[in-house]
Amino acid sequence: MRRIPCLVSGVCVFIAAHSAFAQTDLERATARDAANNGRAAFDAGKYEKAIDYLSRAEQLVHSPTHLLFMARAQAKLGRLVAAHETYLKITRETLAANAPKAFVSAQTAAEQEQDALDERLPSITVTLQGDTKAPDVSVQMDGTTLPAAMIGIPLPADPGEHVFKASGPTIASEPVTVRVAEAAKQTVTLKLRSTGAAPPAVVAKPAATAVQPAAVAAVGTAVAAPTGQTSDVNTTAPPPEHAVADNPKSHGPGLLIASVTSFGLGAVSAGVGTYFMLKSSSTRNDSDDLYQQCTLTSGGGGKCTDPILIDQIKSKDSEADHQSKLGIVGLVGGGVGLLAGFTFLIIDVGSRSGSASHSTPHVTPVFGFQSVGVTGTF
Repeated sequence: MRRIPCLVSGVCVFIAAHSAFAQTDLERATARDAANNGRAAFDAGKYEKAIDYLSRAEQLVHSPTHLLFMARAQAKLGRLVAAHETYLKITRETLAANAPKAFVSAQTAAEQEQDALDERLPSITVTLQGDTKAPDVSVQMDGTTLPAAMIGIPLPADPGEHVFKASGPTIASEPVTVRVAEAAKQTVTLKLRSTGAAPPAVVAKPAATAVQPAAVAAVGTAVAAPTGQTSDVNTTAPPPEHAVADNPKSHGPGLLIASVTSFGLGAVSAGVGTYFMLKSSSTRNDSDDLYQQCTLTSGGGGKCTDPILIDQIKSKDSEADHQSKLGIVGLVGGGVGLLAGFTFLIIDVGSRSGSASHSTPHVTPVFGFQSVGVTGTF
């Protein structure tokens, strides 16, 4: 256990040495020049410039001597609170056993100068009077809001003039300006008065009114208005001619157009199919004539042995088969078109009859793989 402090000290020395070696020569040289310029500015009474130079040097290379002259410059400018904190940073630092003598001398000087500074440091205590229970009351010192924990206890302050004010949603105080001298202990009382403003009301979010889809879809449904109020919604049902779009039995001229179009396409398809069927029959006859001619020129026996005619016969048969397939497709398409046109016509006539009963005769086309048909009730 006795080795632990030695180990910790060794680690600290290693870290400090590592940090020092991590700094470049350029950084150390720049920090040294900035520190010298800061010392020269301090000796010349240019304390703002001295603080700027010394803070830059401290950012590059840490040294208690930088902080010491920064604290002295802050004290010269009357910034006693900042100087107090800078002195405190120097005195609380733990120096290594082999720290430079300049570091040790700076820490010793900081301890002595801090005691003298604390005797000069004034304080101000802020108190509130009036409605201290008012919600969200905040206190500002020189425009900066103070934490609630700082109200009622002495606050270290720089010598000079300070402005205090308290405010809230419904309450406020008049601004109070005080001038405090070094080593003075002063109290500031802020009197809270109502501003006459109403407290912020808690606005309840209105409950959303659920609208039933069925009520929206219904035509001419009356909307009930609260008692003593007049509803702006027109409760009169529109004339029947305006409700055609909502009548599921009314399809307008669409079905009639579909019926006529289906009839037309069916007729054209049937005509094309008939043409190819006739063409196939004619080609097949030509093939038969060639075969008969071949059997006669081949020496009888009912066989065709001429290779040229055989190729022509096969070509004619293939052409006839292709034309036959086209004819079948055309006839089937024509039948489907005519059937669809007939179906659309029946549905259109049924919808125009005005009957809403499910027992109304209706026909629905059914198309399947290599099949076509209709289903319905009559």
